[in-house]
Amino acid sequence: MFRFFLALALIVSTSLALPAEAKQGRAQQAANDEPATFLVRNQSHRDLVAIRISDGKTASFARLDLGPGGEDELENPGGRAQIRLDLGLVLDTWEDVNLDAVQSLTLCSAHENCLIVTNRDKSSEHRKGDSKSLLPAPNAAPVCSINGFKAGMTMKDACGLLQNFYTMEEDVYLATLGFANIAWSARLYANTDRGEDLENAVLENVELRQKLTPANLKAVHEALNSLGYVAWQATFPGMELTFSDMVNFTQETRDEILRACTSTFLKQGRGIGSIMFAPKDLMAKLASEDMQSVNTQLFTVSLHRDSDTLILDISAYDMEEMP
Repeated sequence: MFRFFLALALIVSTSLALPAEAKQGRAQQAANDEPATFLVRNQSHRDLVAIRISDGKTASFARLDLGPGGEDELENPGGRAQIRLDLGLVLDTWEDVNLDAVQSLTLCSAHENCLIVTNRDKSSEHRKGDSKSLLPAPNAAPVCSINGFKAGMTMKDACGLLQNFYTMEEDVYLATLGFANIAWSARLYANTDRGEDLENAVLENVELRQKLTPANLKAVHEALNSLGYVAWQATFPGMELTFSDMVNFTQETRDEILRACTSTFLKQGRGIGSIMFAPKDLMAKLASEDMQSVNTQLFTVSLHRDSDTLILDISAYDMEEMP
């Protein structure tokens, strides 16, 4: 027992007696082992959807989904790179940003395509970037309609319907599509979980973005109704609605409830609301506990009030996987 405590005392005293230089060396080594990071801050009035960092040879991507006022921490690849930010309706790009010293990248609050680059020594600079709209000009030729796209088709077939497209992320195509007589900024998401190359991967869902206006929202509702879709579920801050459970209400009453809740939410000026639309002839099955296994296509309308962005998401679902 005495030898055990003596040995322990020798170990402790030896550890405590390490020279200051050795302690600093260990601390520095621990710091070096941790990956360098930087903050991305969104102080703009837009949604920050994704970031692409490219040094000309390699590119890295990150999906962010940061609303106004949001921030996230990313691993810093270092070096000099092109920074491209997907802001939903526009792409902003900054060339030759030195990431080696960067502590944070902040989208400006008062200016368009402006990036504040803050270094670890607390110095900062405002950088003006190039901006590209993801929407066509008002007098542009008609764009391809969303009607030809179905979840489950290959990306090769989907891209065959597009005149112009390009990639922002590894498994996402950006394009312009039409729906409800409106031109939308579209993102086509591929399911690459099985390791297929992008062309042969399956189209998992389509996401459309436009400005959130009463006219655009009304056009979407009317277009979905014309396709035989009605509201199934809706979520607003502090409120959840399941219309399929309102079996004693007529469809007109359900529509009126949705209009009232949507109007109240939009007047608040903050937060996110969402409305999921399902085929009208499936509402009875959605209300029952004994649902058959049916494949269907659902539309989800998201209202981002902070950035005044309207998002329409189109996905295929198996009824067995629904809540």
